[in-house]
Amino acid sequence: MFEFTRREILQATGIAAVVVAISSVPYLLGYLSAAPGTEFGGFVIDLDDSRCHLAKMQQGAWDGWRYRILFTPEDHPGAYLNTFYIALGKLSALLRLPLIATYHLARLVAGLAMLVCAYLFISVFLQTREGRLTAYLLVCFSSGLGWLVLLLTRSSTLLGLSPMDFWLMEAYTFFTLLTFPHSSAAVALLLAFFLLALRYLATFRFGTLLWSALTVLCLCVIHPFMALVVDVALGVYWTLILLIRRRIPRREFLAILTWALTPLPLIAYYLWAFASDPVFGYWSAQNILPTPPLIHLLLGYGLVLLLAIFGAIRVIRQRNERQLFLVAWASSALLLAYAPIAIQRRMVEGLHVPLCILATIGLLELLLPALAESDWLARFARWRGYRREGLRRFLVFSAIMATFPSSLYLLASASSMALGQHSALFHKLHEVEAIDWFKDNTERTDTVLASYDIGGLIPARTGNRVFMGHFIETVQLERKRELAASFFQADTSDDFRRALLTEYGIHYVFHGPTERQLGDFDPSTFDYLTPAYRNPEVTIYRVGS
Repeated sequence: MFEFTRREILQATGIAAVVVAISSVPYLLGYLSAAPGTEFGGFVIDLDDSRCHLAKMQQGAWDGWRYRILFTPEDHPGAYLNTFYIALGKLSALLRLPLIATYHLARLVAGLAMLVCAYLFISVFLQTREGRLTAYLLVCFSSGLGWLVLLLTRSSTLLGLSPMDFWLMEAYTFFTLLTFPHSSAAVALLLAFFLLALRYLATFRFGTLLWSALTVLCLCVIHPFMALVVDVALGVYWTLILLIRRRIPRREFLAILTWALTPLPLIAYYLWAFASDPVFGYWSAQNILPTPPLIHLLLGYGLVLLLAIFGAIRVIRQRNERQLFLVAWASSALLLAYAPIAIQRRMVEGLHVPLCILATIGLLELLLPALAESDWLARFARWRGYRREGLRRFLVFSAIMATFPSSLYLLASASSMALGQHSALFHKLHEVEAIDWFKDNTERTDTVLASYDIGGLIPARTGNRVFMGHFIETVQLERKRELAASFFQADTSDDFRRALLTEYGIHYVFHGPTERQLGDFDPSTFDYLTPAYRNPEVTIYRVGS
């Protein structure tokens, strides 16, 4: 199934290491450019979710395996969810490493594993070294045509929405590398599972079936929703095999049934956890992730999608059973992305890989041979002095480079924000020092009232629970924003403040620069708020006289 030289796999691993290193440039710049009196927060994209992952690691470092949402004050027993980050927290405590260091090490390792798995996956479908390298470079760096929207529109939006190239991280491999380690790990496991599944369907060895079942189970521990992608893709693939062979593939059906049933107990537990816990229920109800309009999806995959359509046509015409799996996966993911489910856009996770392979097939096996017959290309080759192979390399190189601009813009933008000391990425030391006070002087179950921004930082740095701090994991966030804003207004009644502190079991009030922006309330004048910590910018008040 795998046919490549040792040199080839070493080259692929070397490229993966370089790509992962490039993805780390914005973070390195952030740490190197922090101005006096500030501290780089460790993240450059999607700060809310990144801090949420650190909060999960905090729980793993000091507590058991049950996950409890720290971004909302409502008490709840928790459940065995988000075990990837809980486990990372325990690993961090075992190695005695800072959580942020463990997080980024995991991002590097998971990213490297994802790219190596991608190359192995590519090698199953493409036999030439040229084809594998082309597909691999597309996987590593390609994105869509969102950069054209930035150039051609004043608002940098289309239909009121920014191009998905710059915010839909599940859609692109490089974007995934740049952000979350659990997403890279999930894509690596997804690719590993499909590799094992295809090998089993070719050999029917029982050991391969067991390993594939274990892999899909591990995948669903990280992302349970990927079971839907796996099942639908394999179901479509089975149907295509049925149409080609004109007989029922019974052994293949039993294998697919095994893979579908393996994670069911785990998924049933997750469904029960969300149904039985009102706090998790609110979280699920607020976790609405729609796929952007179709025009955004078309532009978002851009040239890769266009070439992939050519590749799919080529594969369907050839009736190549193995390559038809790429068509099955890509078509299934695109259909699921617009299915009536709450987390539509999560269905495109990993889709970038089969699209890049199909794009390579379309480019090398359909488009280039057609172009070779054109008179204008022959004239261009004579003008530039290209021979046949030189012209082919030029066209392949040009096609690959045409898919890179959005990824380069994303990298440059994140690096620019780090170098430019963007306020969202850096924290004032006085605020950080005050937040860190909670770690050694309070119980982790103590709840803190603060502004939204500080509320997002406290669980990530200390593991304390907060009144609000995450756009999905805070129950009824907008209402809590209003309540917090009212609390910090000077003209709010004292009865309202006392009732709020009591109702939500708040133990501490954080009062710093961002809280003072909410209102002129002076906590020092109230006897039920006692100063517990003070520095030049921040005072932390203990609730109760």
